[in-house]
Amino acid sequence: MRLARNQLEVLNLLAAVDREMAGIEVADAVGGLGRSSAYASLAALQRDGMASARWDVSGPRPRRMFKVTPLGKEALATEKARAETNYGWLAPRTS
Repeated sequence: MRLARNQLEVLNLLAAVDREMAGIEVADAVGGLGRSSAYASLAALQRDGMASARWDVSGPRPRRMFKVTPLGKEALATEKARAETNYGWLAPRTS
């Protein structure tokens, strides 16, 4: 399954922090994405099983908390490998 760029950015962030994040945190942390795009990406990732979500009602306002799933980590690794294979020639040579 190929991921859209927005989904890939959100998934990469969730995998990097490896903790639950509120949707608003994700939206603010992913540069270059508007909040609506971040939320749409989170919804798509959740629908496809790459992110899990739960409601946190412990604070003054309920918050939707998201975390990457094992399937999401696998999909991210696949996308990174695909990018290296397809675009590896863009990397500077070290020899």
